[in-house]
Amino acid sequence: MICISIIFSNMDAAIADLKKANNIADIIELRVDYIFGLDIKKLIEAAEKPVIVTNRRKADNGKFEGAEEERLSILKKAIDLGADYVDIEIDSNYNEIINDKKNSKIIISYHNFDETPENINEIFDKLNSTNADIIKIVTTANKLADNLKIIELIKKSEKPIIGLCMGPLGEISRILSTIYGSFLTFASLDKGKESAPGQIPAETLRNIYRIDEIKPGFKLYGVIGKPISKSKGYIVHNSLFKKEKLNNIYLKFEVNDLEKFMKNFSSLLAGFSVTMPHKENILKFIGVIDPVAKKIGAVNTVVNNNGKLTGYNTDIIGAIKAIEVKTEIKDKNVTILGAGGAARAIAVGVLEKQGKLTILNRTVEKAEKLSKEFNCNFGSLQDFEKIKTDILINTTSIGMHPEINGTPINTKFVKNIIVLDAIYSQEKTKLLQEAEKNNCTIISGIEMYINQAAGQFKIWTGKEADINFMRNIIK
Repeated sequence: MICISIIFSNMDAAIADLKKANNIADIIELRVDYIFGLDIKKLIEAAEKPVIVTNRRKADNGKFEGAEEERLSILKKAIDLGADYVDIEIDSNYNEIINDKKNSKIIISYHNFDETPENINEIFDKLNSTNADIIKIVTTANKLADNLKIIELIKKSEKPIIGLCMGPLGEISRILSTIYGSFLTFASLDKGKESAPGQIPAETLRNIYRIDEIKPGFKLYGVIGKPISKSKGYIVHNSLFKKEKLNNIYLKFEVNDLEKFMKNFSSLLAGFSVTMPHKENILKFIGVIDPVAKKIGAVNTVVNNNGKLTGYNTDIIGAIKAIEVKTEIKDKNVTILGAGGAARAIAVGVLEKQGKLTILNRTVEKAEKLSKEFNCNFGSLQDFEKIKTDILINTTSIGMHPEINGTPINTKFVKNIIVLDAIYSQEKTKLLQEAEKNNCTIISGIEMYINQAAGQFKIWTGKEADINFMRNIIK
């Protein structure tokens, strides 16, 4: 179930949001500590869904600053008015609320806004020992593995439990918690209306991640990289899974430490996408590498076959197909900007198509190293103006958040050629915008992304992806 918290500071705005929440939430939390001129009766009457009444102290990251007796009296009034649930903290006088609960159900809660503590099992046991109807344990994820600790608590709890992690690294728990058995997960009504860090809009949880539809035995997929917040893969792949009626879900994993991620998560995933900066380093953790990926020296797709990880590279398909819609590559002068995993993949594809290749990079030594492998020309990004180019391909991160207004080279020299930017977080990067002004034929990274993502989808599912459907989704 999805719970939306109402956090507006005045009654009129709170009622307005409550009415919107009626249309998407399964349960509505009334954060009465936020609301001035509070009229609990009016709020409860306006709710068409079950309500949780919460009156969080300032010490617990809430807004209530009055005496404890006054705070508890507001919760008791909510019980008298027929609130379905009342949330009370484990370190407060919760027995006073439990003993007077009448027809309301009591949620006994623990929150930690700093970490997921080492003694999390002791805290769970303490919550479990109370006479509350539901236990709630919410911590902050400082590493991805913290999510697994909370999921394990959800799995072992015999009492109804709400469990999740806050913060950007805790996002996956907000998606997976109810699938593993959490009583509910918290979501925001809209972006900017989060009651806690890391909340996802309710519409996204329901319509993209399909947390109501995913059943036990589901297959878990995802993308690993850093940064990952702007990735659109979760929209595309989850939409494809929905279209094909597959019991699969695709998440975003921001991975700082690749070795720890592989140790903790690789066995849980049926497959995953790999993006910057892990495309080359992932090779050491994979048992079988497809010949094309081995030649490229980088992997962007992994599949888990009964514990055996196999790595593939679909970047080569994505770029070459996108370019060949516009022109042949044979005998064309092709300049690649960048010397990372994507550059390696595209370089292999260009040479297979008999293009004449030059690699330019901010760090010339990396371009030189790559050029020796492929027996091609190399140089710095500043050398572009001196090089004959028919097709320009950007694989650097310049143009991606936070450098969305940057270009890897001086665009006044980008004229009357074909330009592909591998960045797909926006349809036209600054490079493509400037190139278009200079009479260039431009190719959005979206086209490259769609082709390579379709390749991934087929590797994982054996099914052909609907390219036009993907294009409409991502645009």
